[in-house]
Amino acid sequence: MMKITSTLPRLLAALTLALLTLPALAAPLRLAIPPFFAEEETRTTFTPLADYLSKTIGQEIQLVTYPNYLSFWEKARQGGSYELVLDSAPMTDFRIQRQKFNVVARLDGQVTQSLVTAPDLTVLDPQELVNRRVATQPSPSVSSLVLYQIFSNPTRQPRLVHTDTTRAAVEAVLNGKAEAALIPTPIAAGYPNLNVVMTTQAIPFLAMSAAPGVPVDMRDKLRTALVQAKDTEAGREVLRKSNLSAFVPSQNNEYTGQAELLRGTFGY
Repeated sequence: MMKITSTLPRLLAALTLALLTLPALAAPLRLAIPPFFAEEETRTTFTPLADYLSKTIGQEIQLVTYPNYLSFWEKARQGGSYELVLDSAPMTDFRIQRQKFNVVARLDGQVTQSLVTAPDLTVLDPQELVNRRVATQPSPSVSSLVLYQIFSNPTRQPRLVHTDTTRAAVEAVLNGKAEAALIPTPIAAGYPNLNVVMTTQAIPFLAMSAAPGVPVDMRDKLRTALVQAKDTEAGREVLRKSNLSAFVPSQNNEYTGQAELLRGTFGY
């Protein structure tokens, strides 16, 4: 009896050590998507990407979406309740500088914004829109940030019509609620009947970045999954469903200086 009693503490210690060394169940990684579209459309568009990443890296990816840019910006300024985010160049640089995020990959190419008017309204110079209604998503959407550069004189501004989505900005023009809209050029390309007043300078395309708490090996898995998506039939189908071009490797320094567009934004 004494022998059993003396070995019991050692058995319990060994059992405890074994339990502590068992691999913990990995918590889902939350992937934030800005309100490029209405929230339901955003979830429909990017769910294939989240599902593809979940399957490829062996860890669940959960989408985080927002109803508008005001709620998105509020969360972003606080650090966000997510580990991954696919976002614009200014916001990517903001997170790199302020929150120590790391770029995993980016969409190939660059992106511009287009200032457009209704089919029956011809405008040759943006300054003709001073005191006229221009629709766009609010800051920190790239469209809004660039609009402030186009109309840099505080005494000569258009009358802003804020919309929750880029398509709503287009609808405002088509329905006569605004004379013009500033929207991403890829969206404008879907409305060939609109008149293009100008196209802005190109900036790096959307980047996928990871919070500092995401381990390096997990970032590597994500990078590989994203970059290799274009090389498989299943990956290409995901890119098609999510309306995304191919991902390419990227580094933080490719976005250096892009956050300058955020200067003047409330809370920046």
